[in-house]
Amino acid sequence: MTPYVSTIAPHEVFPSVELIFKGSHPGVLKKGAQISAQPFFSPENSERVALEMIEDAEETLDIFTPGVKFWSYERRRGDATTTENTTKNNNNNNNNCGGVLPSRAMAKESFPVFFALLNAAKRNVTVRVLTNKYDDEEVGCDGRVTMKDFLSLANPEKMEVRYYRSTSFMHAKYIARDGGKAMSISSVNWSRESMRENREAGIILREGDGPDRLFDRVSNRAFEYDWKRAQKHARGVEDIAKEEMAIIKGSAVGDAKLAKTKGMANKNAKNTITNDDSVKPFVTKMEKIPLGEGSSVEMFVSPDFSRDSLLRFLRSAENVVYIYTYQITDDEIANTLVDLAMRKHVKVFLMLSPRIYADWDRKKASQVQTRLSQAGGKNIIIHSAPKHFRYSHLKFIVKDRKSTFETLLMTGNLSPSDLPEGNIFKPCHGMSSCSRANRDINVIFREKDGAVASKFLEVFEGDLKMATEYSNPTKY
Repeated sequence: MTPYVSTIAPHEVFPSVELIFKGSHPGVLKKGAQISAQPFFSPENSERVALEMIEDAEETLDIFTPGVKFWSYERRRGDATTTENTTKNNNNNNNNCGGVLPSRAMAKESFPVFFALLNAAKRNVTVRVLTNKYDDEEVGCDGRVTMKDFLSLANPEKMEVRYYRSTSFMHAKYIARDGGKAMSISSVNWSRESMRENREAGIILREGDGPDRLFDRVSNRAFEYDWKRAQKHARGVEDIAKEEMAIIKGSAVGDAKLAKTKGMANKNAKNTITNDDSVKPFVTKMEKIPLGEGSSVEMFVSPDFSRDSLLRFLRSAENVVYIYTYQITDDEIANTLVDLAMRKHVKVFLMLSPRIYADWDRKKASQVQTRLSQAGGKNIIIHSAPKHFRYSHLKFIVKDRKSTFETLLMTGNLSPSDLPEGNIFKPCHGMSSCSRANRDINVIFREKDGAVASKFLEVFEGDLKMATEYSNPTKY
């Protein structure tokens, strides 16, 4: 089987939509190029962005998301109501029995994206959702359904869910509509915590008509490659009551309403609200930024050539690097930052999540990040991000190079599985022999006016006011 190789292998800058290659450097936007970027951040805007991307779709929606689950209660294994005798869906096993009744999902579900997807399929938009199948995946049984079940059954001709199988894990967070007219790339998972309680970062790219869009050059090729190799989600219907099945089939509703989100990450944050602007949480404003003449946009898809691309990006810094991310667990990346600080005298500013969910990640991050704080001398300045966010799960880097601003937005972490060693990865999934290699999407902006970079730096500097001196991450 032929492996997917990122279309920038090993290093290609995308042309503008005008595709003018007459002696100019590929990727430099010419006068009149119609490309705009719109940064957005959780907890303020990411839920609204997901809704708008889906609601604005007219023909197609292609979605990478690591997980697809209802926000409302799904039965957990071991519940008293789950019995072997009543589990009729032969695709499931009793230990993983879960889900909710379709009627309850329609009446009680609080995840507005669920309803937006149903509506999109109802208005004849082709919806494709590519996600992971976890080892402990909950499955619908006893007439109950998971969100994947509901979406797959509601309108099979227009909406389908598949399981990623190209590499070990699908980690990208990405929505593309209508053949690439707009796409969002972010760190945002489809969870209540990610959208409403975490600090996350993303960007919407919008393109005018052109013969060779950014979407076609990378994202579409990666998505199509992965979709062809993916496993279709299937759910038997013999245990679902007729009246419940009728609800699934007639499930399109009115406009999906955006649930109110809290200005702060969680209830504990209320104590931090004061009249002192220096300790108020920084709230970002969304605005569309036309990319200026001479700017360039580059995308690369992990795992192919991703480590080389990231290291090349870092090593080209001349004076300063700002990194705001969830964790650093990769020794080579840490060594590169120390080398920048000590040998090239580059100032490296780091802001890292004060909490990390997984035990292994938390332990390794503590080791690597402590070494960074000790080895970089005065040129590595490291802080723990504000604690009123559940997790600071965003991933961006801003640096300077030859009088330009360069911004890298990633869906993956600075970790070996997101940036694995090697350049080309053969399809391998679900076997112990497979490399730990995640699918991620990354985008670089190079600009002289710094319009995109400034929005990310605003967040860095705003959150820095409530950051603390670095300490090793804890569990939430």
